[in-house]
Amino acid sequence: MIELYELRQFTAFAKAGTLLEAAEILHLSQPALSRNMKKLEEELGVSLFIRRKNRLELNDNGKYVLALAKELLADADSLIEKAQAYDRKNRTISFGICSQAPSWLVSPLLGSLYPSKMLQTEIAEEKLLLSGLDNGTYQLIALSHKPEGKQYFSKVCGKESLMFALPKGHRFIRRKSLSFAEMNGENMILMNDIGFWNFVPTEKMPDSRFLTQSDRFSFNELVRSSSLPSFTTDLVKKYLDTENLRVEVPVSDPEANVTYYLICLKDSLKEFRALFSTF
Repeated sequence: MIELYELRQFTAFAKAGTLLEAAEILHLSQPALSRNMKKLEEELGVSLFIRRKNRLELNDNGKYVLALAKELLADADSLIEKAQAYDRKNRTISFGICSQAPSWLVSPLLGSLYPSKMLQTEIAEEKLLLSGLDNGTYQLIALSHKPEGKQYFSKVCGKESLMFALPKGHRFIRRKSLSFAEMNGENMILMNDIGFWNFVPTEKMPDSRFLTQSDRFSFNELVRSSSLPSFTTDLVKKYLDTENLRVEVPVSDPEANVTYYLICLKDSLKEFRALFSTF
């Protein structure tokens, strides 16, 4: 039976060009490598080499077997990676989210319902989330809209409403609500990774400048000490430990109110039925 180590030595020889160089690369003696190449020929039942004085070359059989050996070794090498990836997938729930809020809503349930599995959460654009669900990158996703397609199962998992968090003394603190247009042009503090809410600074408030923070602690400290307005939501107040030092004014635009949908492929519904039944 042909062993993989024989094929690896064979391809090393073909790459090096001489038994001596190949033996040095493989940390073998030249006689041992020569014996293994002879053994490979015997196991295949064909000659692989043209033997000249002090020189060994691949014949046509050898060149053909070399191509086959490279394919076989590539498959063998990928076997380990594929096996580990399969095991990791079986032990991990990959959850793609369009903003942080669905993680607050769903992650505790996943932890209690599937305690033996690790949870991997990632924020991405909604188109990428949907394609990732289709190709197996994610097992679950959360979007701000119900997807089209008979292959999906979806259920409302929560709602979120955006608010302006105004420092005391701001000209609008007595307002019952504010529109994006009314605040457009004001400089504001903003968390960096806000997912689909990115449409607010780019589309709704293009004349404003935003001081962005990637760390929640730094963001909270800046909000505490700064006179710049910021954003918050009803879910931020519920799930994150934040000090209520600002006046919170609801955003009047309809786009400031979102319904989140938890989604899986219908083929995976059996696995996640307990999760969906909680909503």
